[in-house]
Amino acid sequence: MRFAPVAAGLVAGALLLSACGGGSAAADDGDATLTYWLWQDDSTDPTWTNLVAEFNEQSTNGTVEVQVIPLAQYEDKLLNALSSGGGPDAARFKDVWLGEFVQAKALAPLSERIAGWEGKDDVVPALLDAGKVPGDDETYLMPHQYTTLYMYYNKAIFAAHGLEAPSTHEDVMAAAQTLADAGQFAIDIRGGVGGQDQWAAWMYSAGATFVDDDGNVTLADEVGVEANQDYLDLHAMGATPPGSITADFAAVRGNFLNKTTAMMIHHAGSLAAVREGLGDDVGVIPMPSADPAKPTTLGSMSGNVVFGTSDKQDLAWEWVSWLLTHDPMLTMSTSPQGQLPVLTSVAQGSPFSDDEGLQVALDAQATAQTWPLLPGTSTVVNKDWVPTLQSAFEGKVTSAQALEELSTVLAGK
Repeated sequence: MRFAPVAAGLVAGALLLSACGGGSAAADDGDATLTYWLWQDDSTDPTWTNLVAEFNEQSTNGTVEVQVIPLAQYEDKLLNALSSGGGPDAARFKDVWLGEFVQAKALAPLSERIAGWEGKDDVVPALLDAGKVPGDDETYLMPHQYTTLYMYYNKAIFAAHGLEAPSTHEDVMAAAQTLADAGQFAIDIRGGVGGQDQWAAWMYSAGATFVDDDGNVTLADEVGVEANQDYLDLHAMGATPPGSITADFAAVRGNFLNKTTAMMIHHAGSLAAVREGLGDDVGVIPMPSADPAKPTTLGSMSGNVVFGTSDKQDLAWEWVSWLLTHDPMLTMSTSPQGQLPVLTSVAQGSPFSDDEGLQVALDAQATAQTWPLLPGTSTVVNKDWVPTLQSAFEGKVTSAQALEELSTVLAGK
């Protein structure tokens, strides 16, 4: 299920009925129970459970009760619950979902609360802006954890073929050809589920844009078509291993760890595994860009939202802003499910300031770009990207045709 006009109307209607019902969005008291939904990347990790218990022990306004939902079902369950007038008070949330939920008027605006919040100065300013959609100055998403994609490369393989670490997009293409000619696979293009983020990092670093300043989709312009053609050419030149056009992440990381490939685009979540598997042979570098003076990559945010239907918005705000204080942030960011912290005070401390690999990821934040937060983004990410790119890899459509198809969905047409 996606926010087709009917679904959007149902959600908007549910919000209207809630507003007309006389419930106060600020009617919290010490006995209030906040319903909070989240997914867990590692179901065995107790970090979220521990944070909830810690918050409940110190809060005088109420308690948080969590419901864990598998990520594969998460967005659809939210949409269904909101369409029927139910759902949580607050929830963990991905940035790529923001456009369709804002369009449906499902989320409570947070800018006024943020303006009066003493903790805002510790949040990296650009990451607060990640909670806005094009054409709207309101903030709807509180940042919590983020990633930036970069490149891993195998130093030993590169050295054996007389290659240095790539610093430009052109270097990557040249290295891929050299390795392919020598019978060494260069990189996976990850055409299966989840591959859209690796591809988006490639497109951004190659100089492509997804939208202009006015929110118009620009993905299929000349630069975008050329960048995408280079991605397709990695497969055409024989630089990708068998199965790469349908590969998921497990296959991609497995190929890099067993030295089938010499490069891998991912984020700091793989750092421990590749260091354990490859030792000193692993190198971590920023995404090689078309213009080294203008480096960029994909940044991806998970944060928290408050729903407009909730009558516990004060308690919801207390919870999501508490998660953005130093100790809870450090706890989450260094947990098995942790990513990069959104607080400057945490990012400047150990272990983030001590680790070169993590520092590459943190430094990339300054110029990283997100998926455009448009109503059609979630559909592209969750549904259309895989079949569209696979058709292009197989030569059934051209680079331009593939990007035009994706652009149409992004624009909500």
